[in-house]
Amino acid sequence: MEPSAPDRACWKENGTFGDRSCPELAALAHCRNCPVYSAAGRRLLDRKLPDGYREEWTDRLATRKDAGKVETVSIIVFRLGEELLALKTIFFQEAAEEAVPHSIPLRTGEVFKGIVNVNGELILCVSVAALLGITAEEDGSANRKVYPRLVVVSRDGQRFAFPADEVIGVHRFLLADLQELPATVSRSIRALTAGILPWQERTVGLLEEEKFFAALSRSLAP
Repeated sequence: MEPSAPDRACWKENGTFGDRSCPELAALAHCRNCPVYSAAGRRLLDRKLPDGYREEWTDRLATRKDAGKVETVSIIVFRLGEELLALKTIFFQEAAEEAVPHSIPLRTGEVFKGIVNVNGELILCVSVAALLGITAEEDGSANRKVYPRLVVVSRDGQRFAFPADEVIGVHRFLLADLQELPATVSRSIRALTAGILPWQERTVGLLEEEKFFAALSRSLAP
């Protein structure tokens, strides 16, 4: 026989979700094992639908959905001088402590700086700032503490490390928000950037990974 409906929600007052003074709890341990609680749940599911409820959801489910999928991209934003740049998160491996690269005779140049030790592993070190023609300028961070980092990136087995004035963190953007580069952007940055993304009243240049890593590889040529 189905338990009768209690005058009140006893489970909220003297049950598991109340002061636990119900004498049945000693045997049942929890209100979910009580037939009164179960019956209340069934009555909740069996209650009469509000007026217009069925029609409203029928219209919603019958409405044709946009077949297009909203695509987002996860990126890591970092700063070089005054420029905010980003690369897709999947290409980032580590943001390590600063380290001085060891130069290689007859190979070290403006972009390729040599090799650097990261956690016991030697990695090719480059200057992305030099690659993009970015000069070291004050970006207004003098009033806050920043931590320069050595960023390690990888794609198709190629690994590089480069110094960044600051690694700001991981962010996610809608691909639809990617905008064309303004005409004022330098030719070096324009050549390796897929577009710009809005971020905290500033813009972030999203590096195009294929062109970016190809440029890093070319910097190794003697």
